[in-house]
This record gives sequence, C-alpha cells and structure tokens, in this order.
Amino acid sequence: MNRVRDYIRFAVGFSGFGYIVLWPLTAYDVGFVTLRLSPGLHLTGIMASACVLISLALRPVRRWRRSRAAVSDRVSSGALPPRPARPGPPPRRYVKPRSNFGLRGVPR
Repeated sequence: MNRVRDYIRFAVGFSGFGYIVLWPLTAYDVGFVTLRLSPGLHLTGIMASACVLISLALRPVRRWRRSRAAVSDRVSSGALPPRPARPGPPPRRYVKPRSNFGLRGVPR
C-alpha cells in the first residue's frame, strides 16, 4: 500500500511541477508559442500545483515535529536495549583435499 501512495504522490507532484512550469506559457501569448489548455486541464493543474506547494510548505513543520518526537522518545525510554546477536554462519564441513587432478579412470 505504501508503494501505491508513493506512486500517487509522484504523479501529483510531477503534474503539479509541470503545470507550474507550463502556466507562464499558457498565460501569455508569446509570439512563437501559442499553448492553450482546456479548463479541465487548468483545474487539474491548479489542484496538483496547490498540493505540491502545500506539501513543500508543510515539509519543515513535519521535519521539526519528527525530530522533536525522536528526541522525546530517546529521553523517555532511556538507553535502548542491546540488539540480539545474529546467529553466525553454519559450520563448514571438512572436505578432503584432492590428491589428483584431471580425468580419473580413463585409460592412457
């Protein structure tokens, strides 16, 4: 489910930034570029760019709250308990070294 949310955020952010870049081209009639968008695309672009601008404005607040919560968790819990030791690799079986190399049992 997190992946779907990430994909949706990316799509909204991409279209929002794209509309922010395209809006000056659609607002004025520049001599060689005449770009007209339908009202539905303007509405979608305005909503996506509003989401992008709001998320950019709220990012420092979220970061501040997250760091403050992490500090309070560290203070309230004291020292963290040690992590359990990871089990080591399985023991290796002894393999007798080869005394000869090449084909065995082939007549000379």
